[in-house]
Amino acid sequence: MCGIAGILMHERGAACPADAVVAMRDAVRHRGPDEEGLFADGGVALGHRRLSIIDLTDGRQPLSNEDGSLWIVFNGEIFNYKSLRQELAGKGHRFRTGSDTETILHLYEEAGADCVDRLNGMFAFAIWDGRAQSLFLARDRMGIKPLYYSMSPSFFAFSSEIKSLFQGGLIQAGCDEQSVPEYMLFRYVSGENTLFRGVKSLLPGHTATVRDGRLSTRRYWSPVPRQIDSGMKYAVAMEEASALIEDSVRIRLMSDVPLGTFCSGGVDSSLVTSFAARLVGKPVNTFSVGFFENDYDETEYAEEVSRLYGTLHHEIRLNNEEFAELLPAMIWHNDEPLNFPNSVLIYAISRLAKKHVTVVLTGEGADELFAGYPRYQVPRFLGAFKSLPAFARRALLAAARLSNDHRVARLRSDSGLPMRDLLIDNAVPLRRDVLESRLPVLRGRAFPYRDEVLGLLERPGLDAGMKAALLDQHTYLVSILNRQDKMSMAASVEARVPFLDYRIVEFANRLPSDFKISGMTGKRIIKDIALKHLPQRVIKRRKSGFGVPLREWFRSSTGLGSMLETLADCPRLSAYMDKAALRRVVSEHRIGAVDHSEFLWTALNLSLWHRMIGEKFISNRSPYWKEQTAPSLR
Repeated sequence: MCGIAGILMHERGAACPADAVVAMRDAVRHRGPDEEGLFADGGVALGHRRLSIIDLTDGRQPLSNEDGSLWIVFNGEIFNYKSLRQELAGKGHRFRTGSDTETILHLYEEAGADCVDRLNGMFAFAIWDGRAQSLFLARDRMGIKPLYYSMSPSFFAFSSEIKSLFQGGLIQAGCDEQSVPEYMLFRYVSGENTLFRGVKSLLPGHTATVRDGRLSTRRYWSPVPRQIDSGMKYAVAMEEASALIEDSVRIRLMSDVPLGTFCSGGVDSSLVTSFAARLVGKPVNTFSVGFFENDYDETEYAEEVSRLYGTLHHEIRLNNEEFAELLPAMIWHNDEPLNFPNSVLIYAISRLAKKHVTVVLTGEGADELFAGYPRYQVPRFLGAFKSLPAFARRALLAAARLSNDHRVARLRSDSGLPMRDLLIDNAVPLRRDVLESRLPVLRGRAFPYRDEVLGLLERPGLDAGMKAALLDQHTYLVSILNRQDKMSMAASVEARVPFLDYRIVEFANRLPSDFKISGMTGKRIIKDIALKHLPQRVIKRRKSGFGVPLREWFRSSTGLGSMLETLADCPRLSAYMDKAALRRVVSEHRIGAVDHSEFLWTALNLSLWHRMIGEKFISNRSPYWKEQTAPSLR
């Protein structure tokens, strides 16, 4: 796990400013505190910061092939590199290190751009090909590792983090106003675009080649299944899924440094922990985070899993003031406003983990693959609703008007939408009609990348629930993985995600819906597998999603509540929302009249981020950072 950066000048003979690449590289020092490296040759320079995980002594980067015609900078891990290395050695390739990085380089020599098809892992890398005078970049299939770039008339620049691109003085930080409405609705920007003007993200499952001032990209993999395995028996699917998950955990235990698991006490992370504990054969370190507010604290479930498998368990609890003090620095580390408040928790638990391990396994991805979110029921339900006779639809809508449940209200408001619009709005945390009434700038907005993905899903056999999950895999999940990477790397910890092994992704997306959803319950197959390994109390508990007590904290006069004092005076927010309306929202929340916590979280993050934009986002250490007193440990 590392940080990478580089610049390629378009005009042959133009000298690359290597000092700019050094500044870019060192802006992500937290990603690689162990070593630094630089390759500079004429019009190209590559920088690398290393967090040593594999081959601790000989894995320094940038790394070249035997004749120095190829140079690579790599961030991530290749879990099948040993078998690939053996195959390549049999074809005459000579290795001088034991690193997975060198395997990629030789595989590129053998297969060129198609090398990515053979890699099982999480990766973002760039290879300078001196023979072709081209730069080749690649990102893993699901987007576990981030890779950003900026294309100017005179140069191409790339990095693991957006802030790094601004450090060399060649690119200026500025807001892309066209992307702000998407953030306001979804709390993240999908596709290639970011909230920064002129900065793009290489899409998951894509490669890019830069040569002679031209950039070309290519999709090499898609999670969309060719067909559904409708003839598969459920018992067979359970057995295959269990074997795949176990093998995925096994290969992700590969490490030359100590490792552990994030165990929240939820089904997904607990199942990963159960497999890891049995495969390691000795006590593993497990980590969880909780709160002093009992209604939100779920560490008891993590403790139960720890007792069952004899893990070395570590817990941390955050209070309102500690959370608020961490928030600005976490926005800086995330590059963009935080999508969800549990991003701060991931940093806090990563900082705790760093005291004991360098690598952790997590449960991310299972919900998007196996229909774990209750909102996946919405398009399925409304799809069935639209097929009912008119009189039946009218009767159901009349009954729904009598309910005060926010989920029923959402079903009622979305019932008239075309399915394509419904699938897009399904990922909006709050009701879109409510948001549009507060923020007129959102009205009538189109989202081309989401429409493009839905076009890929127009194929036989995919029901509405499957389409909702696949749309999330292209959009929402990528944002989740970005924050997982950046929050853990802020503490110099590598996070691995066994559920997102591409073999599991391909298998899960071929499964019939009823293998994933039973009645109103999601993740059917995962929960049935978990019954063999975990207590029923852990499996049957209410889904929390790493919840944070925002409602209570925003009503406080300290911590997050105190950060609302000047929210309405943020000049950038007033471009999107009337000051009086924003003050009214804050007041209504504080007196307990209405729970506006989700909206206030979005507004607060956007205002803090705009402040950082105004200060140009330039620093090799967050200007908002303060050394924290350690939160309560036990």
